[in-house]
Amino acid sequence: MVAEYRNDMSETTPIADSPRVAHILIPYIRPTETFIYDRLVNHIRYTPFILTNEPVINRDMFPFGGPVHTLAERPLTERKADALARRAAKSSPYFTATLRREKPAAVHAHYGPVGAAVAPSADAAGIPLTVSFYGIDASAFLSDPRHAARYRRMFQSASVVSVLSADMADRLASAGCPEGKIRIHHLAVDTETLTPAPVEARNRARVRIVSAGRFVEKKGMELLIDAFEKTISQGVDAELHLFGSGPLEKQAAARASACRFADRISFFGHRPRAEIIAAVRDADIFALFSVTASDGDMEGTPTVLIEAGALGVPSVSTMHAGIPEVVGDGETGLLVPERDVEAFAGALARLASDPGLRSTMSRAARARVEKLFSIRSVMRQIESDYEA
Repeated sequence: MVAEYRNDMSETTPIADSPRVAHILIPYIRPTETFIYDRLVNHIRYTPFILTNEPVINRDMFPFGGPVHTLAERPLTERKADALARRAAKSSPYFTATLRREKPAAVHAHYGPVGAAVAPSADAAGIPLTVSFYGIDASAFLSDPRHAARYRRMFQSASVVSVLSADMADRLASAGCPEGKIRIHHLAVDTETLTPAPVEARNRARVRIVSAGRFVEKKGMELLIDAFEKTISQGVDAELHLFGSGPLEKQAAARASACRFADRISFFGHRPRAEIIAAVRDADIFALFSVTASDGDMEGTPTVLIEAGALGVPSVSTMHAGIPEVVGDGETGLLVPERDVEAFAGALARLASDPGLRSTMSRAARARVEKLFSIRSVMRQIESDYEA
């Protein structure tokens, strides 16, 4: 029988019995991890449940109707004993016991370090393990000898190692993951829910550029502000709307205040996902100035770029990590080298000054996402790999 779910922030309810999969999330679930939530609530043939060792957070933001098993709700003595076992034997008795009791058909761990932590338990319970990598775990963490050693052990026992792009696949293969275990599972969106705005909705004189993401180094928000200033200096009539929060938010605000066109830059802070989707849908251009951070942290494939494509909004971004697999340079948007502010400004100016090009790229972006980044297509691939 098939388990059906709705991805509209409502409770997830299976229609009938189906094979189960244990999703390991530590914790369930951070506000920025919408890309993981989309995978949880769009299963087709499997019924998910959650297994974690931390308190459950943000359940009102990410409702989940299935079972949630957490060590955090067990007695203090059990929690302390589990922590001691994890330090001494690198294995969680709680994870092992829960997997043996629940007997899921598959275990799916989210992030490399989580996969390394749960691998001994999945092996002890005799259940195949899929480990999904998303970004920093497949970039900066690879240079940490502690993580690298744990990854090498996990690579041997995992059945499938899931990555977001060919670039990420190459990095993990170089780190010792057998190539035969690596699968590329793109982040994906619900193309039935995300639809472009009517053409007349963007009928305004001033071009609106929108960006959304955490204010951390790899998102390049300050560089984007610099590029925007150079764009306006070329005579382009545009405004910049920034959504998100993070440790570099104050620095970005200071950079914007020093900009000669500060009155055209608006900060909206962290907003609910629905509001960000609405803002991107109303944009003329989506901009994301992704870069490799000084500590080696990199993007995977930013979900918001896929969402922008589904909404028919052309993007300006960088040749970074898996972004070239999402944005077709010259077809669905424009890509420039990392940290090249002049080139980024030129790309913004080119798109902002050419409504015909934006219209052509809008249609192409939507078609590309429908073909390559549909959540139902990707979930079929993931579920097939549970059975590998």
